Amino acid sequence: MNQLRHFTMLAKRTLLIIAITLTLPYCTSIPTPNIGSQAPSNSLEEHAQLANSQGQYLKAAALYEKLARNTGDNEHFLTFAAESYLNAGDIDSAERVISSLPNQLANSSVNIQLLRSKILLKQGKAEQSLFAIETIDESILTNQQRIELHKLRSSAFFQSGNIFESARERVELDHLITEPSEKLSNQDKLIETLLLLSNQALEVFKASPSDPVTSWVDLAITLKNKTPNIIDWQQRYPQHSANTNFLPNFLQTKQNNNKPAGKVGVFLPNDGPYAKSAQSIRQGIISAAYALDNNQADVTFYDTSVTPITTLYQQALSEGVKTIIGPLDKRNVADLQLLNNQTIPIIALNNFDGAAPSQTVSLSLAPEDDVIQVASLAWLKGHQRALILTPQTKFGQRIATHFADVWQQFGGTVNDVQTYPSKTSDYSPSIKSVLNIEDSESRFKQLRNKLNLSMEFVERRRQDVDFIFLIASPRDGRLIKPQLRFFHAIKLPVFSISKIYDGTINPVANRDLDQVSFCDMPSLIEPTNYAELDTLSLTKQWGRLNSQSRRLFALGLDAYQSISHTERLKNSSFARFSGSTGVLSIKPNGEVSRQLTCATFKNGHIQSLGLAPQLEKTEYFNLLEKSPTPQTSHQTTPL
Repeated sequence: MNQLRHFTMLAKRTLLIIAITLTLPYCTSIPTPNIGSQAPSNSLEEHAQLANSQGQYLKAAALYEKLARNTGDNEHFLTFAAESYLNAGDIDSAERVISSLPNQLANSSVNIQLLRSKILLKQGKAEQSLFAIETIDESILTNQQRIELHKLRSSAFFQSGNIFESARERVELDHLITEPSEKLSNQDKLIETLLLLSNQALEVFKASPSDPVTSWVDLAITLKNKTPNIIDWQQRYPQHSANTNFLPNFLQTKQNNNKPAGKVGVFLPNDGPYAKSAQSIRQGIISAAYALDNNQADVTFYDTSVTPITTLYQQALSEGVKTIIGPLDKRNVADLQLLNNQTIPIIALNNFDGAAPSQTVSLSLAPEDDVIQVASLAWLKGHQRALILTPQTKFGQRIATHFADVWQQFGGTVNDVQTYPSKTSDYSPSIKSVLNIEDSESRFKQLRNKLNLSMEFVERRRQDVDFIFLIASPRDGRLIKPQLRFFHAIKLPVFSISKIYDGTINPVANRDLDQVSFCDMPSLIEPTNYAELDTLSLTKQWGRLNSQSRRLFALGLDAYQSISHTERLKNSSFARFSGSTGVLSIKPNGEVSRQLTCATFKNGHIQSLGLAPQLEKTEYFNLLEKSPTPQTSHQTTPL
C-alpha cells in the first residue's frame, strides 16, 4: 500500500514537471529581469556622473558614449556625452556625437536642438546658432529649457554685436529665473549689456511703457549719470525686480569705483625709442586725471629711460604711490613681472609673457587684437576662403602669419599669400599674382597660338576665394584698392586692420578705400557713442594730433580710467567698461581685452558697423608665439 502511494505521488510530480516544461515557451511576454546586464550599466552611469562632477569631462564623455552603445539609448546618453565634450572644450567631438544621431531624432528632440545651437555658438557661428533654435515651440518647453533657450539667444546676439537684442533676451530671462543668485547674475549682465549702448541709442530703443524692456532701458540711462537719480526711477517703477538685490549691490560698486584713484605713479621713458609714444600716453593720463578727479588728482611721473624699473618700484612705494601705470617697453614689463611680493596694483602698458602677477593687469594696443576681431567679422559674414596681401616687412609678416593662424583655427582656409613692396605706386605684379591673372593670360596665349586666330581677351581672376585680408597703410591701401578693382576684384570683399585708417575725415582721399571693412577703437569710429570720457574734446586740448598719437592718447585715458574698474573687471568675466580704446574686460591671465568697433568706408566716409563680434570660439585659441606659415595653393613669397 505504501509502495502504491509513493508511486502515485511520484507520477503526479512527474506530470507537473512535464506540464510546466510544455508551458514555458508560451510565456515569453513576461520578461525576466536581467540582473547581470543591469548592474554594469548602472555602474557605468554612476562612474560617468562622478567623472563629470570632478571635472573629468573627457572621461565622462567616453563613458556616456559607451553607455549609449550598451543600452541603445542614444538620445539620452549621447546628449550627455556631447555636453561633456563641450565642457572639456572639445568642440569637434561634441559635433561628431550630435551628428551621429539620426536626423529625425535630432530634429524632434528639444534638448538636442539646444545642444546643437550651443555647439554652433562655440564654433563662432552665431547666426547659425540662432537658426538652429528658431523653430522651437516655446510653449511646450519646461521652464529650465526656456531659460536655456533665452540664454543661448542672448549669447548669440551678443557675440554677433547685436547688443540690444541680447539685452532683450535677458529681460525675458528675468521673468523666468527664480533662484536669487542666478537672477542677480542675469540682472548684472543685463545692465552691463545696456550700458554698452550710448544714451542716444538707448533713447531710440525705448519701447512702449508697457514693454518690460523700457524700464530696464530707463534704468540704464539713469545709471549712466555720474550722480544717478535712483529715487526718481524707483518711484516710477516701485514693483520692479531690480529694487530687491540688484540696485543696492550696483550702487555700492559704483560708489567704490567713483572714489579718487589716490596717488598714481606713471612709469614712462623721457628719452629713447619709446619717448615720443610715451609723450602721447602721458597727455592722455593727465587729461583723464583732471577730468575724473578734478583737484584731487595726484600723479607722479618716473623716468624709465634712466633708472632701473626695480629701483623705481621701490621708490614709488616709499613715496606713497597706490597704483602704478606702466612701464611701456617689453623689457621693463618683463623685469617688473619678476618682482616678488608686489603689494600695489599695476597697469602695465605692454603684454606679459604668460600670466600676469596677481596684482597686475596689462593694457596694450597690440595689433593682434585687431586681427582676431576683423577675422571674427569676416567669419560672421559667412566667408571661408581667404587671400592675404601683405607688405614685405617684418610687421606685415607678423600680422599675416597671425591672421592665417586665427583663420585656420576658425575653420577657414588661406588659399594664397602674396607680399608687395611698400611705398611704390604700381602694385599690379603682386595683385595679378594673388588673383591668378597671369594664369588667365597664359591660357589665352596658348589658345591663340594653337588656333592661330585673332581673339579678344578679357582677363579673369580666380574664383576660389571669398575675400582678401589686406595689410596696408592708408597710402598703400588707397593705391591697392583701385588696382584690385581694375583687375576684376570689385565684388571681392576686402578686410583690413586699423592701420589702414588714419583717423581723419578725408572723404576725397578715402573714397579710394570704399568697401574696405576694418575694426578700430570706438573713439575714432564713433567718438560720442561709447566712451565715458569725451575723447574728442580732451584730444583737442593738446592741439592737432596724428592718428598714432590719438590712439596712444586714448591708451593713456583708459589706463587712468581703469584704476577704479580693475577689481570689478577681474571679479566677473562678463563685466565691461566702455573706454576710449574699446569696451574693456579682463581675461583670466590678467590681459585687458578691448572690444573694438567695426566700420567700412562708404563714399569716402566712415560708416560704423557697431561693436566687433565677440565670437566664443576665440576663447579656445591657443596661438603659438611662432605660428607656422600657412599652406598656400600657389607659389608665393614666403612670409
